[in-house]
Amino acid sequence: MLTRRAFHGHLLAALAAASAPRGVFAITTTAAQDLDELWLNRLSFGANAASRDAIAHRGRAAWLEDQLAMGSSDPGLEARLAAARLRIAYEAGQDEYGNRWGAVDELRPLGFLASDPADLVPLVTWDSKTGMDYSERARPALEVTAASMIRAVHAEAQLREVMTQFWHDHFNVNAQKDETTAAFFASHDAVMRTHAFGNFRALLGEVARSPAMLYYLNNADSVASPANENYARELLELHTLGADNYLNDRYGHWRDVPGAEAGLAEGYLDADVYEVARAFTGWSVGDGRWIAEGEEAPRTGRFNYVASWHDPYQKRILGREFAPNRGPMEDGEEVLDLLARHPGTARFLCAKIARRLLADDPDPALVDRLATVFLDQSDADDQIAQVIRALVLSAEFEAAPTKLRRPFELMAALYRASGAEVTGTELSFQWQLIRAGWRQHEFGPPTGHPDRAAAWTGASTLNRMVDIALYGHDDWYGVATADLTVFAPDETVSAFFARHAAALVPRGRRRWPTRLSRSSASIRRFRWPGSPRKSGMAGRRRRLPSPR
Repeated sequence: MLTRRAFHGHLLAALAAASAPRGVFAITTTAAQDLDELWLNRLSFGANAASRDAIAHRGRAAWLEDQLAMGSSDPGLEARLAAARLRIAYEAGQDEYGNRWGAVDELRPLGFLASDPADLVPLVTWDSKTGMDYSERARPALEVTAASMIRAVHAEAQLREVMTQFWHDHFNVNAQKDETTAAFFASHDAVMRTHAFGNFRALLGEVARSPAMLYYLNNADSVASPANENYARELLELHTLGADNYLNDRYGHWRDVPGAEAGLAEGYLDADVYEVARAFTGWSVGDGRWIAEGEEAPRTGRFNYVASWHDPYQKRILGREFAPNRGPMEDGEEVLDLLARHPGTARFLCAKIARRLLADDPDPALVDRLATVFLDQSDADDQIAQVIRALVLSAEFEAAPTKLRRPFELMAALYRASGAEVTGTELSFQWQLIRAGWRQHEFGPPTGHPDRAAAWTGASTLNRMVDIALYGHDDWYGVATADLTVFAPDETVSAFFARHAAALVPRGRRRWPTRLSRSSASIRRFRWPGSPRKSGMAGRRRRLPSPR
């Protein structure tokens, strides 16, 4: 009988052999197949049989247009999400108001993914009428996390899911910061998915109004004198202009910044952060909060502008004068207009997209070309899609793979390649990923997960990523199910493992820039769990996951 451990052991050897320039299981493909595979591993969560067939029959360009045109309708995915169950369990308890609740341990459907935000307001309310265990308050965010792996593995609109994850890192919100971010996180996730290929200014505006973001960066409580600066600083440093355009160490006065006196400074100073913070005072959430004596916010669970909290006086941002006493939200809207069309934003954002889909250090000339597309299409409904198209159809996109899959991407690619069905009910994939340094929707800093290989090549991270590959299909792992031990008719053992290796690695004759390319003999230096530890480095060597 072929056990799972034996399967994974032989498979790892086959992976090494398949990735070598020559080997027992060397894979021969055409140049076109090589490029197909390259596209699929860059523009999806991993190639599988269905996507290989689709790109082979449609051609790469048509496949790309199909992906960019795919909307939210996906009956197969919707059926999986509807059938999914996630456990909730807690002990009996009582809160400070005397509210009591019994113990719970049950599987529930993912019922919060499409909830009306108004129905979620009780989850952020603490009074004598809304007693509940904290697990109930955090539940909506956990459901989004559970759905993320199902979507990554099974969605037809793979490129949309890849870009949704990109935007989650770009506009990062730690969904478990507290019950406020958790309760409204599903709508934040929907914004990322809906606008993944759309207009950046529209996306930026939706994020600025997202209750989860308003809570996460404390703008929901920002009032005049003094304004809270958290959102303003991240808006400039992470969401638009980028840290490279922070010029406080070079210029002491706003007039000194190039372009400022003409009304569009090349970069920003601390003074701009303070002024942007003032522009967004009053941008809050309709959660029933106290606003003033006899006045409460509506209980809509959506964005709510509080005019009495806004700082109405004149402002100067990036050299542009803002007149005093303008209409509701005009200050903030103009800031978003200014930033969304700024050349610095175009370069920063296009470099990040190229880094995610192509290489850690994309060619500056390529980034400049993408930035030109971004600015030329600033009013287009499909602005982001046009940038992606320009990147994917560029000559640079045919470069050999160098990106290292991050833990979430590795796990999703593994299940797509093996044809597994994501069935986890305990959210066990989250704690497995946390061991590798990845916190899906729970990354604390507003930077989001890092996107350079250096951040994911530490010994501990790589060990955990190898664990994912070795044990990801085991029953105790509790994430997905797949029958990996079915031989095709007349298939030899060698061919069986070569077939699975071919599914899990990028095909082609290019040599991987990893240790795996050294040959299957390297597997002999791998320490299998439970085997005696050898002296020196030999007992600790493990192999890298596949690059994209």
